[in-house]
Amino acid sequence: MSDAVKFFEEGYNCAEAVIKAVNEEKKLNIPVSVGTPFGSGMSVGSTCGAIAGAIIALGAIKGRETYMEPNEARSSSKEILKNIKEKYGTLECKELKRKGVSCKEIVNYAYNILNEYI
Repeated sequence: MSDAVKFFEEGYNCAEAVIKAVNEEKKLNIPVSVGTPFGSGMSVGSTCGAIAGAIIALGAIKGRETYMEPNEARSSSKEILKNIKEKYGTLECKELKRKGVSCKEIVNYAYNILNEYI
């Protein structure tokens, strides 16, 4: 299991855990707090927080600062989301839970798939 799962087990929500693990591994300082509202599917079972955390981290690493720069994060974001949807059939927290996917499993998968694109 990844460090993201370790951080989740310590009490970080799924989005925070992914961001914190990226920070540790890549020696970055993405504010973990930006992931706080995304836990538990944005608190309402919507898009999974682990997935949101992965996309937040991707944006911090590959995102642009001005509109004149090319959007290097877009294609990676599409691929990450496509891979997750192909594996689980959904990006929604409540649907993942209905399918029996544990938070630890999706935190681990989202973190690992993110690492393939950064």
